[in-house]
Amino acid sequence: MADLLDVARYRVLFADCDPMRIMYYGSYLRLLGHPFGHYVARGRYLGVIEVTCRYRRPARYDEELVIRAAVASFGRARVEIAYEIAAADGALVAEATTVHALVDDDGRPQRITAEFKAEVLAAQDAALAADRPSD
Repeated sequence: MADLLDVARYRVLFADCDPMRIMYYGSYLRLLGHPFGHYVARGRYLGVIEVTCRYRRPARYDEELVIRAAVASFGRARVEIAYEIAAADGALVAEATTVHALVDDDGRPQRITAEFKAEVLAAQDAALAADRPSD
């Protein structure tokens, strides 16, 4: 799997929590996402068809979280994205994956072309390179 890229930071809201001020398990799903807006503009959509999440430790009210993500694999018409949600101190809070079907404007599955795959991986590699300190 590719290195994960920091894609967002999030401060846990009171509305995200249960009565014990622990982040409700369903609230984590809102944190899973990847910037795919430029594909939508081209008539391509990445519809979520599967989600998994393994909770490692609770996130608590007002805690800052770091969300990391990267494309883990491609299928014929699917993209799997891996995520980590960590506390600001680096402690792992959750690990997750989302599987997306590539569909057109009418919701019909579309094959992932070599060009689409290359474009996604090039954008991911560029973002990772920009994140790394230069020597």
